[in-house]
Amino acid sequence: MDIIVNIAIGLSLLVVLATFIMGMFAFAQNGKEASAKLNKAMEWRVRTQIVAIGILILSMAIKAGS
Repeated sequence: MDIIVNIAIGLSLLVVLATFIMGMFAFAQNGKEASAKLNKAMEWRVRTQIVAIGILILSMAIKAGS
């Protein structure tokens, strides 16, 4: 069970990193469309961070119960 929890933590952190990098590329562009892409990338980053925090809290609860 610990290996599954560790993999979930790692994957969630990689997804957050990927959305952060996509946001940085959107930030580098100019124009109205770029602004919309940047806002969408920020939304996705916040959502993935919330999921990652949830996974971390869940994993701490699982590991504390073991």
